Amino acid sequence: MADFLSKASLAGAVDLSSLRKPAAANPNTDTQGQATSGAAPPVLKVPDLTALGTESNIKNFVTISQSVPVLIDFFADYLAESKSLSEKLKNIVTALGGKVFLLRIDTATQTQIIQAFGVTEVPTTLAMLKGQPIPLFQGDQPEPAIQELIAKLLQVAAENGVTATLELSADFPTPTPEPQLSAKHQAAFDAMESGDFEAAVSAYQAALLESPADKLAVAGLAQAKLLVRTKDIDIDAVLASEPNTVEQAKLKADAQVAIGQTAPGYKTILDMFAISDKDQREDLRRHLLELFDLAQPDAPELANARRALAALLY
Repeated sequence: MADFLSKASLAGAVDLSSLRKPAAANPNTDTQGQATSGAAPPVLKVPDLTALGTESNIKNFVTISQSVPVLIDFFADYLAESKSLSEKLKNIVTALGGKVFLLRIDTATQTQIIQAFGVTEVPTTLAMLKGQPIPLFQGDQPEPAIQELIAKLLQVAAENGVTATLELSADFPTPTPEPQLSAKHQAAFDAMESGDFEAAVSAYQAALLESPADKLAVAGLAQAKLLVRTKDIDIDAVLASEPNTVEQAKLKADAQVAIGQTAPGYKTILDMFAISDKDQREDLRRHLLELFDLAQPDAPELANARRALAALLY
């Protein structure tokens, strides 16, 4: 098999050999020597081998990475290749039996984490060792190739003293159950899960008729509409295009936002807005505001885009 790390499809993949710990001058302090001296590796108890990462808990997983490698899956459930990759990563982590932890980051909601890690494509997979992020690859990959890369990651981890084993334990507080969704929200969620995005649009619209200030329904409707608009397009071709019309600009912005390129998506609309006439500007403004509904209220790129839009309007 060709060297996995040399494959062109893995744009941005890191050469793990560069992370290996230099040979110690004093053999008594060599980490690898300690690992092979017969001492059992430490055991770290966890409630599960996978978790969803948020701004409030991300530091916990930085701590875990001091003991075992942490894989980070930046995912989007509405992308087929992302769902495929997530299943492979879960299977691999389970099969490794505690040698690796899987942290999953939902790119639809965790925009600040995306920015902190510099993620520009979805799906993207990173690793974290001793708190240091390591870019691995973008897009879906064959499972054997991922296994080979993780084997190299484990080798580097061992050479750097990251050799603990995770052990599942029930000695953790029971998580607070999530609040039950309303019937209309549940219908919308189920439709999104099944890929019936048109039905999700209808369900969220019904929820907003009952409660126009329902922020969850506003964001859900914006996402469902985005998925309707992008589900049948050639994402790569649209991303590579240079929009010459309002509709082309809207489609490219949709594609950019759909894969996590939020700021570039806003810029695509704003650039077209700057050269459009009054009627076209109103169409672009409405489209941009709908894309804004997908963002976290405190996202820096949202604030920047709002200021840019205001400057163009006034």
